[in-house]
Formats: sequence, structure tokens, C-alpha cells
Amino acid sequence: MGVTITGIRRRLRRDIFEFHETERTNLGEASGEFDVAAIAAAWAAGWARTRNKAPPVSQAYGWKIDLGAPLHLERHVVVQRDAETLRELIDGLQAPGTWLKVCAHPEQVAPLLPAHWEVQAPEYLMAKVLNQTVAAPHDTYRLALIRFGAVADAEFRDDDGQLAARGRVAHCDGFATFDQIVTEPGHQRKGLGRAIMAALGNLSIAEAANLGVLVATGEGRALYQAMGWTVVSPVTAAVIA
Repeated sequence: MGVTITGIRRRLRRDIFEFHETERTNLGEASGEFDVAAIAAAWAAGWARTRNKAPPVSQAYGWKIDLGAPLHLERHVVVQRDAETLRELIDGLQAPGTWLKVCAHPEQVAPLLPAHWEVQAPEYLMAKVLNQTVAAPHDTYRLALIRFGAVADAEFRDDDGQLAARGRVAHCDGFATFDQIVTEPGHQRKGLGRAIMAALGNLSIAEAANLGVLVATGEGRALYQAMGWTVVSPVTAAVIA
């Protein structure tokens, strides 16, 4: 049965309320206010939607997402991090193109993986209560917002029509999952990444989303933390090559 975000909304409403209270009294020290499993569930469902994949399927360890591409066959999002559960899952995975996304530090995961698994660079599950934001890039860039169903793209192009930055967001039951936030090399350090996030965040608020979720790279983590995002959990990614 697919992930039902509605089933975790009460817990997340409590998390959102508590986080708002923490922001007002002690900004920046709310990293423990988000429930890892609930945020991971929201991210898995939203990520599948941004990639036009079938909804995640609940498993004892977390969620499975069928991808159907040779190098990306399936993805397993793991929140039950005990060694026995991980070993049982890993022992049953043999096909190339199988991915793990484990909400744990690499040193907890890597020793359990056989040699045919390749551990990727560290990632971070992050969350943020959304607020209206003003962030404008240089006047020479034009913003376009394209909506298709519950998913929206934001793009900045320069005066020549060349793509400078882009991003995508999916909305589901009050959550906004941010994905594929990219600034092209020749346009970096101009505030375009912040502006894309602001545009997608404002659009998400208009769509009644109040909590943003994403998985960031190490480089992206710094940008998002500077924008007020909280690291909910480290994420170890690995793939059968």
C-alpha cells in the first residue's frame, strides 16, 4: 500500500507548531523538533511525484519506490536503522541500479554493505517551515513558473534565453518537496539559487503547503542552512553498480 501522508499529518502539525514556537524564542536550535520518519515519508512521496514515479510503497524499514530505469531500478528509503533490519533488506537486494537512502551516518551503514555496493557522497534530509520570502536576482534574469498538476517548475533565463537556474517542487497534503535545484556554472554566486527557492516556496504557500522538505548534497546543505533550513537527519546513499 502506498505512503499516505494524511496519516502522519497530526504528528507533523504538532512538529510545525513546536517549531514555530522555537523560531520565535530560540531561532536555530530546533533541529530536534522534526520527526525523522515523518519528514522522510513526506520527502519520499513528494520526490516520487516530482520524478513522475508511482507512489512509494510502505515497508517494515521505510518505503520502496519503483523507478523502472536501467541505472535507477528501484529506491529504498530506510528509517529503521537497526543492523538486523538493514542486513535483512540488503541481503535481498542484488540487481544493479538498486539504490538505498538510509537516514543514518555513513559509518553506521557502510560496514553492512557487501563489496558490490558503492557508497555515495553524504546527503542530508532537511525541513523548514515556509514563510513568504523576497529574493530577486539581477534584472537581466527572467523568472518563469510552469505548473503541471501538483508539480511546479521555476526557471531563470538570461537575456539570451539561456537557462541559468532551475528547480522543481511537488505539493502533497500541506508539504512541499523541493527537488533538482540547480544553478548553471556560469551563473553561480548571483543569488539565483536563493531566488529559485524563494519563488518555489512562495508558490507552495499559495498552494496551502506550510512545511518544506528536501534532501541536500553537502554543498547544497550550506546554502539551505543559510536560508533557515534544519538538518533532520544525515542520509547515506548507496547503489549496486
